[in-house]
Amino acid sequence: MFNLIEQPIMPVPGIPVLNYHAIDPDVDASTRNVSVSLSSFREQMEWLHKEGYKTIGQKDLKEVIVSGKKLTEKYVLITFDDGYYSLHQYALPVLSGLGFTAALFLSTSFIGNTYNQKDFGFVSHDRQLTWGEIKDLLANGWSVQSHGNRHERLNKLSPEDIKNEVTISKNSIEQNLGTKVDSFAFPYGIYTSQVITQLKAAGYQFAYSVHSGKLFPKAGRYQLPRIEINNMDTMDSFITKVTTGYTSASNARRSKIRDIIYANASVKDFIEKFTPMFGFGNH
Repeated sequence: MFNLIEQPIMPVPGIPVLNYHAIDPDVDASTRNVSVSLSSFREQMEWLHKEGYKTIGQKDLKEVIVSGKKLTEKYVLITFDDGYYSLHQYALPVLSGLGFTAALFLSTSFIGNTYNQKDFGFVSHDRQLTWGEIKDLLANGWSVQSHGNRHERLNKLSPEDIKNEVTISKNSIEQNLGTKVDSFAFPYGIYTSQVITQLKAAGYQFAYSVHSGKLFPKAGRYQLPRIEINNMDTMDSFITKVTTGYTSASNARRSKIRDIIYANASVKDFIEKFTPMFGFGNH
């Protein structure tokens, strides 16, 4: 007889890369997909601090990915996508108070404005950071990297448009902040072999997906995992995600199969022609 009861999943080593978007003091169902309540975020960060986690910087992270450097302490990478003002207003004080830093993956076209993509209509009360506010984050130890220019679904664009998306954002950040941009987070977690080709040509060294799992030494540089955290997470589910990299044992099994098959992005492209029947999705 099949055991239909979900089996517990055990903690595993590796670096959890947490993926947030906006922080909202008053989250309701309409903003769950991108917002985490301020109280939940504070509780999550305080748990990490109590458990002895430290936030890892870009230099050490690169050594883990490229050289296979083994870390003796518990590390976490906290990332935020898009670039909402609520990060400066709420996330920065919480993180700084605990001695934590973060990485911001920035969509540059919207800086200083509200998003005009209809996907983001439900967070219209929040706006994009200004360059001055982004410099504040940088001064507090944050890293600022690219999330594209207009937050496009890159699999729907021509090679030339993909090139523009990844190069305009990179150049804009580097020119306005005077820092190097070598990492990219795929908007919506969507990528193809053509996207990876354009990233390499533009000088990016790393790219982050929203594939579940933890980051291990010598991980694939252009398909790095990130664990999405949203307002549907309880503390129990948050702890499970941080300690295991997955939501459940079944999620772990499916994700590990996906990682093997999708190791070659061209194979991923071929399989996803048959999505949703045969595809594994972005997560």
